[in-house]
Amino acid sequence: MKYFDGLNYYEILKIPENSSFLEIKQAYRDAVSIYGEDSLVTYSLFSTDEREKILKIIETAFLTLIDGNQRAAYDRMLMDSGQSDTKFISGQSQKQSQPVFDPGKAANDDPLAADATKQIQADEEKQLSDEILSKSSVSGNDLKKLREALGVEIHEIHSLTRISVSVLNAIEENRLESLPPDTYLRNFLKLYAEVLQIDPLKIVDGYFKHISMVQNTD
Repeated sequence: MKYFDGLNYYEILKIPENSSFLEIKQAYRDAVSIYGEDSLVTYSLFSTDEREKILKIIETAFLTLIDGNQRAAYDRMLMDSGQSDTKFISGQSQKQSQPVFDPGKAANDDPLAADATKQIQADEEKQLSDEILSKSSVSGNDLKKLREALGVEIHEIHSLTRISVSVLNAIEENRLESLPPDTYLRNFLKLYAEVLQIDPLKIVDGYFKHISMVQNTD
């Protein structure tokens, strides 16, 4: 479609090439909010058919970049075709994307209000993260609260880490009898924390301290 001619998936979502899982997810939400049928920003700019095609392209970009294997293959294609360089694969690229449509220039949009809303949300998420990390012990419920605050579904963590959903549920529900051996659990907690972009060491140590506290009260 002409609106995305010459743009790669990163440019379509308006994100740097080394964006994290959460940044990709947020960019997808932003794009859908701009081009969705309920958008006040673009409602008069596209026909229903054009809007559906745009959303399909955005979804394809999102699904490709959110999947580790598909993203790696796409990254290599960009490098092989000369659209990126070796820094891209190592996650060092800071290439800036080119927006197809700038919502800040739309008459019906208030970019300052949108930025303020995002900042409030980011502040709330950081406050919750700091609160959890400041605790000496970290429960599964703490992890679940943070995951939900960040808008991350449990199946998305499964998709990124390959940790089974049953184990993830056991971790979040503090079902000690269903947890894997400590060696595996430490690695699973580390991966879980990395997806949520919080300190893995504090999460691992805090969760094991919580386990110890629960066991000592039994």
